[in-house]
Parts: sequence; structure tokens; C-alpha cells
Amino acid sequence: MPLLKIHDKEPKIDPSAWVSPNATLIGDVVVGAHSVIWPGTFLRAEYAPITIGQYTTVFDGIMMFTRSDKSPIQIGNYNIIETGTSIFGTFSEDYVTIGEKCLIYERSSIGEGAVIIADSIISAGVIVAERSIMKGDPASKVREQTRNDVLKQKERAEHFTELFVRIRDQLPNLQPYALSETAIMKLLIDKFKNSE
Repeated sequence: MPLLKIHDKEPKIDPSAWVSPNATLIGDVVVGAHSVIWPGTFLRAEYAPITIGQYTTVFDGIMMFTRSDKSPIQIGNYNIIETGTSIFGTFSEDYVTIGEKCLIYERSSIGEGAVIIADSIISAGVIVAERSIMKGDPASKVREQTRNDVLKQKERAEHFTELFVRIRDQLPNLQPYALSETAIMKLLIDKFKNSE
């Protein structure tokens, strides 16, 4: 998978995390322990950092892009970001779920245990209160979650990490994410020598 250095910054991935060979990480990206980045995801930290917490699942086809030095992206622990969502700068606390095909704009903040329902738009500068369920374009509060709901979100995030651990050996093209170009070249040379 492409792990690209830019402005002297390169992705850092915890050894217990997994990044798909088909994902692309550029620049100042940090992926925390036990987090999973699925295929087709682009994390572009060209102008400000992108930080992914622990036990967070970033599903297929997600795009995160820091478009200026004032738009870092910080995703907390036990977050679930579902397929097709685009994030341009936000601070997301723990136990947050962002549904499919959402748009999250710069300088927004998503409180602990909040849920952004599929196809919703969080406009620039919006602050989503903790445990809020948000829906629409622009998103508005539908209702509030209970503490029990938030604990279920944590369990759901753990479930996705455990699911990955169970199926990872069956995934095509699975390979360690942490191979540098030098390590890859060494593997290829060793393989070539052994085939002679």
C-alpha cells in the first residue's frame, strides 16, 4: 500500500493496527492501536495532521483531506466511519459513529457518543454536542443517545476490530503494512535468489 512522505512527514502506524494494501496514506498520518483502515481509503495529511485513535474502523472508500494548516483531522477511540464518507477537517471524540456518504467540513467538532446518520452534512464550524444524533443537509439534532447507547457503540467498534482479526487471513493480498521500500526490495531480491 502506498505510504507516502510529504513535507518531511510520513505515516506512522501502530504495529497492532492494519491498513489495507489498497489504501493510500500521505504525510502526517497516525493510526492508533487496533484500528483498521479498509480498501480504497485515502488519508491525505498534506497540510495538517490526521490522527486516528485506538479501536477505530475506517471503512472502504473514505476520503480524509486536510486542505489547510487550520484543518487537522482528529478521530477519537472506538469510532466507526462508514463507507463513502468524506472528512475535510474535524475533531471527533470517542465512541462516534459517522454513517455512509456523510460530508464533514473544516473546523467542526463531534462530541463523545454522537451519531451522524448516513448522507448527512456537518457544515464548517459546527459543534455537535455529545450523544447527539444528527441527520440532514445541513444536519440537525434528531434526538439524544442514552449512556447505554454509547456503551453499545463502543461494543460495536470492538466487534468490527474482532471481526477483522477473525477474517484477516482470508483477505486477498494481505500483507504487513509496515514494510519500507527497502524491506520490500530485500524481500523481492531474496525471493529472486531463492528461485534460481
